[in-house]
Amino acid sequence: MTTKKFLYRLAAAAAALCMFAACSEPVIRESYRIKFPDLPDSWLEVLGEASWHTEWIGKDGAIHSTEAETAYADLAQEWTSPVIAWPYWPDKGIRYGVMKPAGAIFPLDVSGGSIKLTWNGGVDAVFFLELAARNSEKRLPHNFNWVRFRELFSGGVLSEDILLDPWLADWKAIAAKTAMSGFDRRRINSQKRTSISLTAPACGPWVGTSPFMRAGNWQKDQTVTLKAGDTVDSYFCPEGVLRYSASAWNWISYYNHNQ
Repeated sequence: MTTKKFLYRLAAAAAALCMFAACSEPVIRESYRIKFPDLPDSWLEVLGEASWHTEWIGKDGAIHSTEAETAYADLAQEWTSPVIAWPYWPDKGIRYGVMKPAGAIFPLDVSGGSIKLTWNGGVDAVFFLELAARNSEKRLPHNFNWVRFRELFSGGVLSEDILLDPWLADWKAIAAKTAMSGFDRRRINSQKRTSISLTAPACGPWVGTSPFMRAGNWQKDQTVTLKAGDTVDSYFCPEGVLRYSASAWNWISYYNHNQ
């Protein structure tokens, strides 16, 4: 079954009504204003203000999206669902999906007529969508205990590196295992990465794709050691973007992008 069909089936799920009834904001609204989080200071310094691509599940069970700076979502009232927003910088050739998203879970993050997106909520939203894609009859994401899941990140249960940056975990793999055999917090660990060395092609500051990452201040021609996985990751400085993996890396200046 496709994810789209799953979302239509989700509309009929009565179990989510219990969670909605427990929400502190029982008023049914036509739409909710999406409140974006502030960008990390390091992203603002290097990249400037961002545009946003936002997606949510509407009342018709379909996925809706907008690029509007002031956005409203017509969220379905009958079930728990995610809202996810990717920042992007079109003038620099940084498309949405490159940087890690912000997000929220409805109705947990509703306040009055707004739904508040956070950077930690981006992890929740991605994990929700990954669980939905597995379409496990026994482990549908609208039945998942999102309150207890969030408590893991404030209760000192997880490792320090994950608490500092939850994007170090492989949420796609965790979702696959959760759909197969149930959730286990012991699976929330940092992905294995390989150390690679390269020469910085420009001066910093440098920022990564995660809003939780600390900025680096490498200077041009300085030897830098990075942790790389199997997929391509990126670092950004005021002059361009460094893309790298365990096997290769390349440098693209914003000047070349705008030619």
